[in-house]
Amino acid sequence: MRKHNLNNIEKTLSALAEPSRLRCLCLLASRKLAVCEIREILGLSFSTVSKHLSVLQEAGLIENEKEGKWVHYHLAENIDPEIKSLLDNVQALASEDPVIKNDLKMARTVDKNKICSLKTYLKKSNSKFKEE
Repeated sequence: MRKHNLNNIEKTLSALAEPSRLRCLCLLASRKLAVCEIREILGLSFSTVSKHLSVLQEAGLIENEKEGKWVHYHLAENIDPEIKSLLDNVQALASEDPVIKNDLKMARTVDKNKICSLKTYLKKSNSKFKEE
């Protein structure tokens, strides 16, 4: 068993205390996701999602891996067992929340190949300009 210090405990609890980061964790417990997929589900800007992912990564809760042109995020594989137990308990509590349930439903169908391409982004941008 690893000894925990206050700094590590504070990083973990702070990372879990923000609702969008908790939503990210629940999503990443269900499957690997690219930033654009997380952004699509949460409805946040790329920079906000990136900041949340950075905090979660700094706390050692998530990792990323590059696969071709994509960077996928997922729960860290070697999380301390005590922290993993905490995460499992938090996820169990959060799983009953309607927002989390909807996020997980969206995560089953979101597809980076459909939403993350430059062509898709330009189509969305052009349609917004036409609406104005």
